[in-house]
Amino acid sequence: MEKAVQQTDYDALSCRLSAIQKGYLPSPYFQGQQCHYDGYKELHLQYLNTLKTVSRRIYGKVNRVLQSSFPVMNFGTYLRTVSIDLELNRLLADYEGSPVQVLDLGGGSDLRMVPLLSSFPQLRFVDVDYRESTEVKSKVLWRNERLKKALNLEIDEEDSGMIRSSRYKLIACDLNNISETKQKLGEVTESNVPTIVITECVLCYMGQDESQALINYITHHFSPGHWISYDPIGGSQANDRFGTIMQANLRDSRSLEMPTLMVYNSKEAYAKRFMPLEARVEDMWHVFEDIPPEEMKRLKSLQFLDEVEELKVMQTHYVLCKVDWKKPCIT
Repeated sequence: MEKAVQQTDYDALSCRLSAIQKGYLPSPYFQGQQCHYDGYKELHLQYLNTLKTVSRRIYGKVNRVLQSSFPVMNFGTYLRTVSIDLELNRLLADYEGSPVQVLDLGGGSDLRMVPLLSSFPQLRFVDVDYRESTEVKSKVLWRNERLKKALNLEIDEEDSGMIRSSRYKLIACDLNNISETKQKLGEVTESNVPTIVITECVLCYMGQDESQALINYITHHFSPGHWISYDPIGGSQANDRFGTIMQANLRDSRSLEMPTLMVYNSKEAYAKRFMPLEARVEDMWHVFEDIPPEEMKRLKSLQFLDEVEELKVMQTHYVLCKVDWKKPCIT
């Protein structure tokens, strides 16, 4: 199961690179207002090229998927990325001048920390993922001079050569193991510093008990806190077969399970993950419909999108959840 989940990160990297190459990302309208995205494309292409020197196997998988990405996938990646970045940048701007930390749980190969650390000097960023994923990322970041310099990296001799810096930490941890998670995060975070948590297609791959234990720990331990979570939902209508088909495809092609896809199968059900806190949940189709005309014109000029109905079906089954708390959650 762990290996299968790690493979989803390579898919996400391929999709991200495709959206960048085609010009969907970065969005000058959504992403360029509060954060510096200079050299965004070059940064990601350098990551890919350096990945080839670290693991030809992973590079080959990423490159194959990259070559076969369709407009509907690029639009989906665009919606996923800009919706998370918008909320993240807004929250960080609110803490301008004050210490703040971001915990990217299951962040995989994501490079979100590079423009963020450049734009927000008060920020400390913690990347968390399975050891195999962090070891690959650590090697890529260390071997690429531009990334190494941007993050001011050093080798952490106490953690088998994993990289770190004064403001960036990359740690190996199985989020399903709550004891290990508490220990590892306790070593690199402060509980009383404002904390923003990102889980991007992470909770959906965890069991119900394990994901709830993670949510309970984070919301009880850190304050004030904010959680940004992006996940698929299975669908709650009687004739909605999206979740059933998705689960079957994942089992057949990846031997992969989404244990709570049909448990938190609607926006309302997904919000219950975070009770008693109030969660604000919107689907990605709503985000699509709110794209202003000038930005939509730019997007449509990049590729011809004729699968609008397919895009709608997919994006109504992905949600962005936002949760805030000012003091440790009491249950």
